[in-house]
Amino acid sequence: MLGMFRKVNAKERVVGFYSTGPQIRPNDLRIHALLKRFVPPGTTTPPVFVIIDVRPDRQSIPTTAYRVVEEVDSGSTSTTGGGKSSAGNTEVRKSFAHVPSLIGAMEAEEVGVEHLLRDINDPT
Repeated sequence: MLGMFRKVNAKERVVGFYSTGPQIRPNDLRIHALLKRFVPPGTTTPPVFVIIDVRPDRQSIPTTAYRVVEEVDSGSTSTTGGGKSSAGNTEVRKSFAHVPSLIGAMEAEEVGVEHLLRDINDPT
């Protein structure tokens, strides 16, 4: 499937994934880990996760973007006989951190939206 995608969309890059809903769900970190396997090695930008809020009462931009950050939790530290401290268990926790985002459009897209809005607002 990925090979077919690359043939059809040779110039496109996958930059992340999205979910509809107002909040982050527990499986979103698992989806991120799965998607990260398909990012080419040496890519400096990790996959971005975007939540698209489809509720009709939303007044602002309906998207919120996140990236994954890794936090190292060090366990207990113990002192050995020579006064040196050795680290106990270290655990890496992954969580989402907010990324500022902006939605833009090409001129052709803006013209198309203007035509759609004009047709919707026209009572005839």
